[in-house]
Amino acid sequence: MLGWVTRMRRSALTLGILLILVGVFLMSQGGKVLTPIAEVVGLSSHLRAETPLVAPTLLTVAPMNYTWISIHLDGNVQVTGAFHVGVGREIDFYVMDEGNFSNWQAGRPAVVLLATLSTSLHNFTLTPRFASSYYFVFENQDSTRHVVIFTLDLVNETIVIHPAVEYLPYGLVAVGILLSAWGLRSGRGKPKRPEAAAPRWRCRFCGTENPLEQAFCENCGRSQQ
Repeated sequence: MLGWVTRMRRSALTLGILLILVGVFLMSQGGKVLTPIAEVVGLSSHLRAETPLVAPTLLTVAPMNYTWISIHLDGNVQVTGAFHVGVGREIDFYVMDEGNFSNWQAGRPAVVLLATLSTSLHNFTLTPRFASSYYFVFENQDSTRHVVIFTLDLVNETIVIHPAVEYLPYGLVAVGILLSAWGLRSGRGKPKRPEAAAPRWRCRFCGTENPLEQAFCENCGRSQQ
């Protein structure tokens, strides 16, 4: 029984130290580790917010001409935008990076990130791969002037984790300390001292041992005097 208890305490000590190390590691990493854990177990929520990059802006496009608005965007960021033609009919819309816009202006082949032709109302979402200045181009193929209202927002998505995951490292450390403290105990109480045998006397007639305070033999009833 004592050996089983000892093994249990050793296992508790090992597990406690492991939990403390894991908890301290998670504390040091913070959201970098906790956020994926929260998403896997379904204890996270996504909050979406939009920051204006281009407030509603009026752009006038001359007949048989084009105009543009440029803005610098970081790579792998999501933007969402919209435009509608307030005056005139449909218009062509393109999004290009700086190098391709220069090629397009010079009549050379160009790669567009987004193209929408002959529309008067459009909503779009774009995630450029590289940081660059990006050009949002409006081309008027008509013989009348067009007026376009354009907006562009930066999308910020924040992941909020549940408090149960947020405080997980502290819980692991606390449990680890309790297990380690229990495992460090020896599990052995103080050994009991053997009780000293009460003094006795032996009957000289029958040999029976009797308590010292007894005057007559328990067996034969004789006095020793």
